[in-house]
Amino acid sequence: MRNMPQLHKPSPNGLFRQLFRYALPSVVGMLIVGLQTIIDGLFVSKGVGTLGLAAVNLSMPLINVMLSVSIMIVSGGIVIAGIAQGKGNQQLVKGYTTLTLVVLVATILFLSLLVALNLRRLCYFLGANDEVFPYVQRYLGIIGCGFIFYCIPNFTEAFTRLSGRPNWVFISGTICCVVNVVLDYFFVLRWGWGVSGAAIATCAANTTATIVLAPLVPFGPMRGSWREVGKIFYNGSSEMLTSVSAAITTFVFNLVLMRQIGPTGVAALTIVCYLNFIVNMSIFGLSQALYPLMTYQLGARNHRGIRTLLLASLFFSACIGVGVYILVAIFKHPIVEAFAANDHQLLAIATTATTFVSLHYLVSFVNIIGSSFHTAVERPIESAAIALCRSIVFVLLPLFLLTPVIGPLGIWLSMPIAEVLTLAVSLPLMRHTLRNRRRFAVASK
Repeated sequence: MRNMPQLHKPSPNGLFRQLFRYALPSVVGMLIVGLQTIIDGLFVSKGVGTLGLAAVNLSMPLINVMLSVSIMIVSGGIVIAGIAQGKGNQQLVKGYTTLTLVVLVATILFLSLLVALNLRRLCYFLGANDEVFPYVQRYLGIIGCGFIFYCIPNFTEAFTRLSGRPNWVFISGTICCVVNVVLDYFFVLRWGWGVSGAAIATCAANTTATIVLAPLVPFGPMRGSWREVGKIFYNGSSEMLTSVSAAITTFVFNLVLMRQIGPTGVAALTIVCYLNFIVNMSIFGLSQALYPLMTYQLGARNHRGIRTLLLASLFFSACIGVGVYILVAIFKHPIVEAFAANDHQLLAIATTATTFVSLHYLVSFVNIIGSSFHTAVERPIESAAIALCRSIVFVLLPLFLLTPVIGPLGIWLSMPIAEVLTLAVSLPLMRHTLRNRRRFAVASK
């Protein structure tokens, strides 16, 4: 805790630098996580083929729902611990850290048990047909049942940042990526374990990342009551809704694609999702760096610091979104070819999908940061509204209205259309929240 910056009366430039110092290792760490996911996909495409890629994407809605619960608990715990830190109560911070871990482990183990007991029905519910079912069952069985190993780095990374050691998140991410690549090579390609090998490699690599960061997490005697547990779920609910909404959308997309194109269409969506994952995880890394700094300013009732951090995060996230869009526009053909191999149908579909879906990178950063900002300042309802708009409401409307008219192109266009429409919600909400926070800060003086 001694390294946590004192931010009660910072200059705007000082806060800008603080966010950059926290965000750089966090974003790079998340980029490594994204790279790890893409490498997973490459090994699956080479070692298993189109059905393997389809199985991974069919499994993702349920995995993302479970991950969203993890994100909710971790985000909610960071909010209450960060506010306690802003007030200078370090023992309470440590106690809330322990409380968050206990709630996380108990909840995830319960969800894993439910998956294990209902695995077959879940596979078919997610859209698997008899052809792809064995692949989904093997992949989801390992990831879902051992999900505690998959999600626990969310906790260690978030609370390591809170303790003032953001560079360690980058180190753990690098180690995790290297371990995953090595294990994928042996499990999937050399030993022929297929999608099972990819799932085992992912869980094992994430466990390695957890071991690296665990000694840096500021644990202490557990503090808090059911009231604090309720705050954890309440404050993190919007972050959960963001992931759940994305899972619902992926689920609907999978059903539509299975009906219109088949497993090849779902495999093409998998490739697109890998690219989306790079952008989303990078901006998510930025938002995770934003949480401890923003909640610190909230606890210190520093409105100017809150406003500066929001503007700085929008600037940094814009650089990520626009930068990735340019890279995808230039290198989309070799990227898609790396996954499609000799499947010409998959290559054509994925190239078209990437061309149109990547347009949403140019605006999605505003909505992602807008949602995370409202979570950090204890406004989960506003955060949930933005998440619902960008992930469900404004996605499903063009999906069902355009697809019957222009075919699969309507599927790919629905994502950028949704992000543009969501700007009409996120921008006014951010402006309104900043004004209210400023009035609150003035009134409390």
